[in-house]
Amino acid sequence: MSQLRRHRRSDHEACFVHDQSGFAMIGRSRSPGWRTAALAALLVVLLGLVAAVTLASPRTITRSQATAVATAISLRHSDLPGLKQEANPITAQQQRLTAQATACAGGVPASEAFANTQSPAFVSSGQSVTVVSGTEILPSAALVAKDFAAVTRPHALTCLLSELTSSLRASLPKGDKVTSATAARIPSVVSGIADTFAIRITFAVTVREATTTVSVPLYADQIGFTDGQAEVDLEVQTTVIKPSASLERQLAGLLVARARSAIG
Repeated sequence: MSQLRRHRRSDHEACFVHDQSGFAMIGRSRSPGWRTAALAALLVVLLGLVAAVTLASPRTITRSQATAVATAISLRHSDLPGLKQEANPITAQQQRLTAQATACAGGVPASEAFANTQSPAFVSSGQSVTVVSGTEILPSAALVAKDFAAVTRPHALTCLLSELTSSLRASLPKGDKVTSATAARIPSVVSGIADTFAIRITFAVTVREATTTVSVPLYADQIGFTDGQAEVDLEVQTTVIKPSASLERQLAGLLVARARSAIG
């Protein structure tokens, strides 16, 4: 499931660098890694049947068309001109963790997708904000519905949290530790679509700075929706301050508009 698979970007590959104030910022060891969930797979993981409030049924997308459609939906640098664009390939580690999370939640394996793409990572100058989108095209709307149902089950939070926590722990410098990790559903900022979800993963990480140890909160919001054969997700990762709902609403609106334009 694309939602559980997107923790990609910097997810698995996120690391921490210390700024002059002593706070840790999410950095990119990088090559980002949502499904960038990284906070590590705070990748990179992780989309029903039909989008609501659509006047016409979405068109059928063939395997040969899928990658172009997925790419057309993704975020691009012009959407976030104030952030730096960084390469964000889907890594083998991300694929492995995504497969584990998907199997755990009972979603559709990524191997069944016609296309599974993710945007570059868009990173703030202080590396305190990272934004990534991902789009997966499945062979049928029925499979999308199955995937979405898996994401909305209570157990999906446990699967997602396990994936992201593993990714984050693997990326931390020696001496830094994840002291707590929680996952909770939050109000979706996606409007005009029936099948949407929003999940916030919150980590507390102790970071050693010379002789001092500080606790740094890390947040990873995973927001997704479905439209016909497409599962689209947005991930916003931040350090210290929670992600901006207004930014997430703006970016989700762009993704919805592009999905409707690309799919019909």
